[in-house]
Amino acid sequence: MIAWRPLAVLIGSALFLAALVVGAGMMTGLDGLREMWAQIRPYAIAAAAIAALGLVGVSAMVVTRLRSRSHRDIARYQLVLGQADEATHDEVAAAAEALVQALRSTLVERVAGGQPWLAIESWHVPPVTPGETGTALLMMLCEPVTVGPALAALRRAYPNLTVRSDAETGEPRRYDAPRFAAAHVLRVRKARDWVLPVGGSGANTDHSNARSVMATVIRQQQRVGQDGLISCVRWCLLPADESVDALAARRLRRLAESTEHQNSAVSADVAEAQRSGGGALCFVELQSAVQAAPGREVTRYADLQAVCRLLVSPALSMRGVNTFVERQMVIRQRLYRRRWARATPPVLPDQTGATLWFTGELGMFIELPSLGSEHDLPLLRNTVPYLPAPAALPRGQHRGLALPPTPDEHARGFRTSIEVPTEDEQFLHGELIGEEA
Repeated sequence: MIAWRPLAVLIGSALFLAALVVGAGMMTGLDGLREMWAQIRPYAIAAAAIAALGLVGVSAMVVTRLRSRSHRDIARYQLVLGQADEATHDEVAAAAEALVQALRSTLVERVAGGQPWLAIESWHVPPVTPGETGTALLMMLCEPVTVGPALAALRRAYPNLTVRSDAETGEPRRYDAPRFAAAHVLRVRKARDWVLPVGGSGANTDHSNARSVMATVIRQQQRVGQDGLISCVRWCLLPADESVDALAARRLRRLAESTEHQNSAVSADVAEAQRSGGGALCFVELQSAVQAAPGREVTRYADLQAVCRLLVSPALSMRGVNTFVERQMVIRQRLYRRRWARATPPVLPDQTGATLWFTGELGMFIELPSLGSEHDLPLLRNTVPYLPAPAALPRGQHRGLALPPTPDEHARGFRTSIEVPTEDEQFLHGELIGEEA
């Protein structure tokens, strides 16, 4: 978010100085104005040079970030759920916090290349023949270097979560942009102050929310698929800067102080916001899009808007301290339809904070469907649990860290651990036990 207050102070100071110079010239006449200009000319030239250099630096930074944004390598990876994974709300919120922290870039990286983003998508393709349920897919859209950290963060709540791998290489299988021409796109935002979290984000901490929002979204996609519509619902995550986290804490504190002597309903909302808020903040674009199947063209704007609203109705139904409302996008429809293939977020996020989410809110909406309560959903699940190799498993060769020996070890002729082990050496719990030479 842009710090509007320092910018307003800077502009106001420049206007005040300009008004002061004009007023002094009117009072002292042209000769007095020339004398004043002779005195302040060096400072004015230095200030103009600094402003010009700053403008050039900002322009270069903007061009670099826009170029990096357009050339960013984005691919889709299919998420494969585990059969036994079921997490509580606190576990999913912790996984969302780890995911946002893993995506967040440092200040230097933001200046040079911008902030990477990640999207979780729910796709549904209608059945080809009557009587089928269609195909439902959960996809993760991000850069290839982000797949590992993102999976590690999500496995905090879902240990058996994986991505579909290539049968030959074993690497995550990369899916190109689908041939999906979005006929309509709908976006949502918060209706009230952004520091007030969506209602219910602090509830259900002792057990899993079996009927998760994502599961209900998939059911709505199945309903829309009966009319021959291909649909996609997306959660696009763009981590905010760390300064926004501190801003949220200060704003919550001021909000609590200002509502201390108000009615109990407002005080309860603020107390709920303080319990549910906190953690890393990120800009989240919750969007839905549909494409008519061949032979079933739907062109009316009102009908497409109603279908997209039905897809995100589970999110709109979350009432409480805050809620979501749909955004009016009559003019920007073509822009977001063009951005859909790469899930490109807005160049400048909403400066009102209407798309800022706490990790508790994010965890409530990205909770994956569990097999126990949502066994009828047509999602791909892995029957084999994700079990990494044990640390104590013996290996054929073991190479330790490439650390040089200490002076005492070098004097005694101690052999470093980077050498290939011999037959006389033994393995114990995966560690190399060697003898001194």
